[in-house]
Amino acid sequence: MAKITDDVLIYDIECSTEGKPDPNTDKLRIFGYYSFKHNKYKLVTSPKEIREVIKDHKYLVGFNNLRYDNVVMMNCGFSDIINKDQYGVATFQYKINIDMMEIFKKRASAMKIKKGMLGDLLMKYSLDFISKTIGIVNDEEGKIQDFDYTLLNKKTWTPEEKKLIGKYTLRDIQVTRKMYEWLEDYFDSFKDFLNEKDIETKKYLTASTAVFTYKAICKKLGWEEEYSNEKGEKYGGGYVAYPAGPEFKGNIYCMDYNSLYPHIFSQCNLYSESDFGWNGGKLFTVNGMYNDKVMGAIEKLIMELYNLRLQYKKNKDPREYAIKINLNTIYGLAGNPSFKHLYNRTTADDCTSLARQWVMLARKYFKEDGYEVIYTDTDSVFFIDHFNDEERMLKTRDRIIKDIKDNVPFPQETFDMGVDYKIQAMWFFKGKGAEKDDLYMDDMDVINKSKGYMKKNYIFLTEDGNVVVKNLGVRKKSISALSRKIFWEYLVPKIKEEKRVKFPKSFFRKLIYKLLEEDISLAQIRYSVNDADSYKLDTQMQAQVAKRYGSGIHFLIPNTLRVGAGKGKYYCTLEEFKKKNMKLEHIDLSNVWKELDYFIQPQVMKNIFSEY
Repeated sequence: MAKITDDVLIYDIECSTEGKPDPNTDKLRIFGYYSFKHNKYKLVTSPKEIREVIKDHKYLVGFNNLRYDNVVMMNCGFSDIINKDQYGVATFQYKINIDMMEIFKKRASAMKIKKGMLGDLLMKYSLDFISKTIGIVNDEEGKIQDFDYTLLNKKTWTPEEKKLIGKYTLRDIQVTRKMYEWLEDYFDSFKDFLNEKDIETKKYLTASTAVFTYKAICKKLGWEEEYSNEKGEKYGGGYVAYPAGPEFKGNIYCMDYNSLYPHIFSQCNLYSESDFGWNGGKLFTVNGMYNDKVMGAIEKLIMELYNLRLQYKKNKDPREYAIKINLNTIYGLAGNPSFKHLYNRTTADDCTSLARQWVMLARKYFKEDGYEVIYTDTDSVFFIDHFNDEERMLKTRDRIIKDIKDNVPFPQETFDMGVDYKIQAMWFFKGKGAEKDDLYMDDMDVINKSKGYMKKNYIFLTEDGNVVVKNLGVRKKSISALSRKIFWEYLVPKIKEEKRVKFPKSFFRKLIYKLLEEDISLAQIRYSVNDADSYKLDTQMQAQVAKRYGSGIHFLIPNTLRVGAGKGKYYCTLEEFKKKNMKLEHIDLSNVWKELDYFIQPQVMKNIFSEY
């Protein structure tokens, strides 16, 4: 467990409110806290005592405190020690203010836990949902059941009411403390990459992934951090091929370049522009000219970090994760003018260009050697080995790696292609995808594009029986809870067992109605909306939802009785659904059928003349 700084105060407030919580009108009733300095929980109402405990601590930690708790307190007598900016963020003066909701919003997409990537798992950013997802509380440790929030609006409380409110408040503070300790532990290894000032101000927790990486590089290379407000220019992305067909079975390999972008930067010295040197060699083309005599400081650092990561990973050292974040983020910094020392549009453009060329080279060599190439995605090539000869396949791999290394100025031993997956079956789907990189098509793409199968939307079954899913909506937070449950709990086991991905519509129909009869809340769809006036068109569904239910995350049921928010299609809360005594037949299932369409077996029309 990471050591917690003594000067940390965990705090939460309870307020009286009229209708929905509003930090601009709600009134402070109780200030509760836990002090690491004094190892003490306490509830206070005296403004003087609140000021004293705040003054006694350097770090003030809460959950949604920057946009709610602090705003309420500022409006309730603490405006002399709290500042609020134009974005509604309120902070205590001369203190380090930490809002854990903001940390999860900023960092969750790059955080991995046992259940998967945290960004994919967080359906809402509430204290309860996050704490259960990361495993610091269980269902039995949930909110106090049937807590009457109107108690907070009463001018005076009975001893029993005080006890209940105190229990309710302390529970939230205890969970908030656990969450803070969990975050400190999760990001403890990140401290090794920051200077003392950034550690003191806890930037390892609060900085975005990009800013953290920039700080780490600047510290390592002895640079003073410099930022810019300039806008960057667009440049090409990765190469993604069109799938060769709908379904493939057999001895399928997914071959993947090891850390492709970091190796491109280092092997080609892309941060070391020069008037002479390397301009692509005999095999490749680039826009810039790069020093081929002396490897640059950034390029050396990238390889130093990469080799250190390999060592940490081998030893199961948690610092491996922080390096992985750095390596995965450096490419993005090259194309972002905010990060002055690392921004270089030519470098960023040449990096993606070389990535495309190298993966297309691999695709070409495997095809020439008799392998059936079925798909390519950024740094990976999928192909069928009809020879059933891994040693033969690896010789082709070695030829690819040798030809690349022979044509770059600083070849690295660690650069290679590995078997990412061995696959027994793979499926692609028809539909409208975002095909933004058609400029980079090869001859195979020209043929395959006409088949209509989407890029970056596929499923495969690995040799050891795991189902891997890329997109298809089933990972989106906006998909209905019903479709998500059907796919992950019912379809995935069937895919494993039957080695197919399409099933009769009757199977889905029975399952949909069975599950909804058991739990009507599965019909809910997640809507994350901003303030209603932030949308250009009032007719947008997001604007309609925000207008009726306010900004934030809402779970709504599409219905045919025109209840709730909408124009044409209507969405209501579960409470409204029940209050109107709506039945299962009043649920609009069109979204569900659309979400499951990829997996519905096409109906075969019977020949009405066959009996004749």
